[in-house]
Amino acid sequence: MPAARPPHVVIDGFLGEARVRELMEFALAHESAFQQSRFYTSKREARVDTSVRDSSHLLELGPLRAAFAVAVDAILALLTRELDVAPPYEAKKEIEMVRYGDGGFFKRHADAPPRPDGHDSVRALTLVYYFHASPKRFEGGELRLYARDGFVDLAPVCDRLVAFPSAASHEVRPTRCDSACFADGRFSINCWVRRTRQGRSAALSG
Repeated sequence: MPAARPPHVVIDGFLGEARVRELMEFALAHESAFQQSRFYTSKREARVDTSVRDSSHLLELGPLRAAFAVAVDAILALLTRELDVAPPYEAKKEIEMVRYGDGGFFKRHADAPPRPDGHDSVRALTLVYYFHASPKRFEGGELRLYARDGFVDLAPVCDRLVAFPSAASHEVRPTRCDSACFADGRFSINCWVRRTRQGRSAALSG
């Protein structure tokens, strides 16, 4: 019997070349504002540990944040239907820009556990949008999505959006980049669509 494929949706050509250029220009203009990425531990504390997650992120995206949110809203009904996830009652979003350089990775984890961030909502859907300089100057950095008895690796193709339930276990495989230049890394927009804690469960039963 073939291994089960983890639930996910892939949309290539999601924003188009013009938006890719705009995102790259924004990232390069704000290089100094990128900070080391944190992760949440089992004790519900956010901390930096490059043995678990090695990347940098930018939280303030200016007008690009609203533009990306609008693009997500346009496909939200499709994603919830395809992934069999209950539609959020109120589509609150967390959005960040992330860069992985040489050796960057994020060990296996899930995005849905409760967080000590004061939110009255929890993550239902995870969306990852990939972009990078042209020509591409890195290798690896695949998104590995796990199922009960297998996994699938998804390449960080420029202008590709990948969506999956936030309860799904996943990791970012190591990135390889010969150049130390900031512009040559693996870039993405991470977006989490949240639902109110009083709403229906957004996680898949399988």
